[in-house]
Amino acid sequence: MGHRTLGFSQVSGASRRPAPAANTTPARLSDMRFTRWWNPSLPQTLIISVWLLYADAVFTILALLGTGFGSSAYVFVAPLLFDVNSIDSFRTVNTVVTLIVLASAFVYGFAALGIANGQKIGWKAGVGVAAGAVILPIVSGYFGSLLTSSYVITYLFNIALLVALLHPQSRDHQRTWFEGPSSQQRRRR
Repeated sequence: MGHRTLGFSQVSGASRRPAPAANTTPARLSDMRFTRWWNPSLPQTLIISVWLLYADAVFTILALLGTGFGSSAYVFVAPLLFDVNSIDSFRTVNTVVTLIVLASAFVYGFAALGIANGQKIGWKAGVGVAAGAVILPIVSGYFGSLLTSSYVITYLFNIALLVALLHPQSRDHQRTWFEGPSSQQRRRR
């Protein structure tokens, strides 16, 4: 049992004591769980985005509770869904808008949690909810009165959130490091 060059020997693995374990299954990472609320290893633009998404979720909930503190861009959805001049039931409009605003608060929180845990769906949800918050006041026709109200600061934060999420550093990081559906799941469909 002599040795060959470059460190290879003729000894097989079966004759070694103890015998090496058979590796029959490929290594696989476990599914990602949403256990991290904050990720300091993210780039600066995504850290700011996570902070702004959490802040928007909190301020939206505060606006729903009627505290007079906080607001949401998704209240501007009412003129798009209803003819505000011929509303028969204010309660119906108020209920629908409240549900939409509550759903937006949920999406803000989900997006922040998803980004903090490195999930592509979190980044996509964040871009969607931030784009809606920037576009809804313009499309609803209230943009002129928006500039004279106290909503201007909230609107500027919504623009900053969208810009931070769409920044090239954020996009490159999520494209490279964030996890999405595995390739095995895509092949099964």
